[in-house]
Amino acid sequence: MAEVNKGHRQRLRERMMKEGLDGFADHEILELLLFQYIPRKDTNKIAHNLLDKFGGLVNVLNAAPEQLMLVDGVSEVTACNLAMLKEVWRRYKKDGSKRKNLGGVSSIMQYARVLIAESYVERIVIVYVDSGTNFLYSEDYDSGSITDVYVDVKKMIATAMRLNASGIIMYHCHVQGGVKPSEQDIKFTEKLFFALAPLNIALLEHIVFNTEGAYFSFFKEGLMDGFALRYSKL
Repeated sequence: MAEVNKGHRQRLRERMMKEGLDGFADHEILELLLFQYIPRKDTNKIAHNLLDKFGGLVNVLNAAPEQLMLVDGVSEVTACNLAMLKEVWRRYKKDGSKRKNLGGVSSIMQYARVLIAESYVERIVIVYVDSGTNFLYSEDYDSGSITDVYVDVKKMIATAMRLNASGIIMYHCHVQGGVKPSEQDIKFTEKLFFALAPLNIALLEHIVFNTEGAYFSFFKEGLMDGFALRYSKL
């Protein structure tokens, strides 16, 4: 049986090297991935179990490690490595988007989708820009939770000062539910606006969006103007 599995694995690898993945079925792609983490078990069966549970390859790769481990034969190591694939792709796309100009809602939303589309946990990404709204640097905050995330304001300010950033754009992915910001979201955003203003660092935008493509713009909805008005009266 071991020799049969070895021959099957070698044939799939050779086929991939020769043809790429275009002609592969979803279960065959998963098998190729599982070969790396599961040296002796029948990965064909595990691949089919994953597809049966999640409904497709994309859903498997979007699943959280804890969800993947519910499938028979998927260990913590295997789950971690499968979940990491999307994160590696996210990093690849993120790095390829650097130095983009982020002036305007359209470019801001395009960058948002690159950064945290299809997140399985709530995530905030802080993007630092120069005076021309060109990308300087980004920081990710997530808690591993689908409902909560903590942002370190002191760290954010220190990073902005170090980069000599002129502005900050905050991207906030709501995994579950709608995109309307909570009272906590609004209060935190105002607090951040007031903390940055004396340093001549503008909080340019806070975009709240979900994995379905809906979004809420603090700037577009007038909240940023409201913060600026209240700050001017201090």
